[in-house]
Amino acid sequence: MKKRKRRKKKLPKNFYIFLRFASTGLITISIMMIIIFAGREIASLPEKKRIHDDEIRKENFIEAMLPYAEENQQKYRIFPSITIAQAILESNWGESTLSKNYSNYFGIKSIRETDQRIVFQTNEYIDGKLVQIPGAFRAYDNLAASMAHHGLLVGTADRYKPVVESVTYQEAAKALYACGYSTDPNYPDKLIELIEKYKLYDYDS
Repeated sequence: MKKRKRRKKKLPKNFYIFLRFASTGLITISIMMIIIFAGREIASLPEKKRIHDDEIRKENFIEAMLPYAEENQQKYRIFPSITIAQAILESNWGESTLSKNYSNYFGIKSIRETDQRIVFQTNEYIDGKLVQIPGAFRAYDNLAASMAHHGLLVGTADRYKPVVESVTYQEAAKALYACGYSTDPNYPDKLIELIEKYKLYDYDS
């Protein structure tokens, strides 16, 4: 007895129309997704470049400070990490007006009228409040002169003796504030954060 061949069910025409539209829709969505993601990637390129350039600028700044910081360590036993962190913080990575125009990378004040100096409005903490007051700051001919004076000031002044005698950069950072280098109560924490973020402690060995 012959087996009857099963007839293949013919799918309705509407199904094929639906399938065609569904396929087209999926392709369209896929293309749109690619365009969106590609657009986001392209849009983020300037920001990525800015971040990269900023990282290079900061690396170059640290490298420029390092030889002088190491020299001050040999002369005065000041941690290079402290010197570099102070330069970063006080000069805003060399972008402050005081550092760019007057080569003062440490916010060092002028105490004599005969000094090469410039008067600026400066932020100081007085009785726990941040206020703006005029301040006379030293002006230097170049970075080397600024670094040399910072080493001499911190390394030889009696008031900064605890900084030189510190056995860790954390102690030195706290001593700088305690000795009156800055009126900012957060000064030690800011220095320590910079040292640890950029691994400046590697230069202390």
